[in-house]
Amino acid sequence: MVKVYVTKSNDAYTGTKEALDALNFEVSGKKRVYIKPNLTGGMSSRKGMTVDIGSVIAVLEKINYCEEIIIGESCSGTQKAFDELGYRELYKEFPNLRLEDIRSANQVWKKIPRPNHTNEMPFNASVLNSDCVINIAKMKTHSLAGVSLSLKNTFGFVPTRKQKLMYHPFIRKAVLDMNQLVNYNLCIVEGIWGNEFDEVQSTPKYTGAIIAGENMLAVDLVAASIMGIDLNRDSTYKDAFELWGKPTIELKGAKLEELVKQYRQGALPSTQVRYVKEYLQSRFHRFFNRH
Repeated sequence: MVKVYVTKSNDAYTGTKEALDALNFEVSGKKRVYIKPNLTGGMSSRKGMTVDIGSVIAVLEKINYCEEIIIGESCSGTQKAFDELGYRELYKEFPNLRLEDIRSANQVWKKIPRPNHTNEMPFNASVLNSDCVINIAKMKTHSLAGVSLSLKNTFGFVPTRKQKLMYHPFIRKAVLDMNQLVNYNLCIVEGIWGNEFDEVQSTPKYTGAIIAGENMLAVDLVAASIMGIDLNRDSTYKDAFELWGKPTIELKGAKLEELVKQYRQGALPSTQVRYVKEYLQSRFHRFFNRH
């Protein structure tokens, strides 16, 4: 039985803080703590694409007497997000914080224990040398992956755009390999404003929910149910249950029926065309690069 806490809130900071308090979550005395928020393009959190910094601050306040805290992301707008969303201001309150653009950070090639798509892949080195890893995902649908929650947020640990192209067209299988390389101590899905339909098109949907727990699949199951999506029927999560087991959930906090929305899924024609191009680019890169 794994505990998942759900907060009904219109504020990411207070909602996340409530969940962390209820879960008695605290980190103390670690050498390195890694926080991976979803910062797609550095957009405002109200557009439904990017984690609200309030959730990140609530987590930072629960980390004490640790040598180093890293906040890392790898998207085309990583530096923009750090600049414009307030992350560089966090240095004032958290002097042991380091912001990491995963695209230019150290990387390692890692063997996949139980391959679903590939036998090895490039991965961020810092997170693999961390004592505590925290996944903060945004509540979104995704044209290829179905949903973009905790499981999908791990995709950001693949460093460069070219390397991402090797896996993105096959993301439903690739994320199963990626998530064998990192173990999360806490997963949060920030869903004050979520995003429905397509992958990068901003179609905000107010939901007013924060979901948190130690078990990644349990958190995603609850988050998806709030989105009106049944992950028991999703091929990626079916495979994930085979890999790690399907969790039995003890639900705490707000009642789900007070929060449920129906998120639309699908892709714009322009996105479908981009996927065809990415598939061809993926085949090209994988032919010429180590894999």
